[in-house]
Amino acid sequence: MASQLVQSMLDNAVHIGSRAKYWSPKMRDSLYGVQNGVHVFDLSVTAKHLESVKAALQDLSSKGKSILIVGTKMQAREIVREIGESTGAFYVNSKWVPGLLTNFPTLKKRIATYNEYEKAILSGGFEGLTKKENAMRMKELEKLHKAYSGIKEMKRTPDAILVVDGHFESLALSEARKLGIPTFALLGSTGDIDMTTDYVPMNVNSLKPLRFVLEFLSPALKRVARETTSAPSDRMGQVTQRRGDRSNDRRPTGRLPNRTTTEATVATEVAPTEAPAPAAE
Repeated sequence: MASQLVQSMLDNAVHIGSRAKYWSPKMRDSLYGVQNGVHVFDLSVTAKHLESVKAALQDLSSKGKSILIVGTKMQAREIVREIGESTGAFYVNSKWVPGLLTNFPTLKKRIATYNEYEKAILSGGFEGLTKKENAMRMKELEKLHKAYSGIKEMKRTPDAILVVDGHFESLALSEARKLGIPTFALLGSTGDIDMTTDYVPMNVNSLKPLRFVLEFLSPALKRVARETTSAPSDRMGQVTQRRGDRSNDRRPTGRLPNRTTTEATVATEVAPTEAPAPAAE
């Protein structure tokens, strides 16, 4: 089973990292070597983390816990929406609104406004407004839809978040950590493993590997029981042991071994690392 998963990841280019000059030493244990100036992930390590993250998400969803998927980079937007809608998980795929977690009571008012506008449209439109006022209201609705359509039913902060490219979505990870919300991230070779509860080291710059990994995780994102409220500290405690086990398995630090890759074919062109998305209004 493990070898089959590794082969599937290889076929979907999960092993390709960023250019060798762009990398984080914290990802050392997840890298196999360098080929053609590009880092290559050790897929045996990736498979281990992928199964670990899936098990953790499955445990949360089986208890009715809510999971928020965050993926706002261009390559991830469509697949994040598809996975969110098919599993019923909350998702953010356009832009991360600063304070979405840490200032949720305030942001919830904006979500309520969005829901009110949607209901008005479904019931025939905005009544009693001039043509200009109606156009302005529709423009505002478009902005609200872009920011909140994937979380319009979210009544409180989620019990966990799954982030597509932790380096790109560092603000979301930072807010979740402040609240003690468990975080799971897909990390490229520039990622920071200390920002997450658990992670999947992989190619986060292309649609094909992102689709493969998210579809692999999607069965674990479906809630099968009634959601119960739990304090942030309680949520974090459920996965603290998993993070502790990970730290004990780290290899000694040092220079990345210059091994040649015999089982992985690296693309000659690698997508450039994106800068974090601009803050929302």
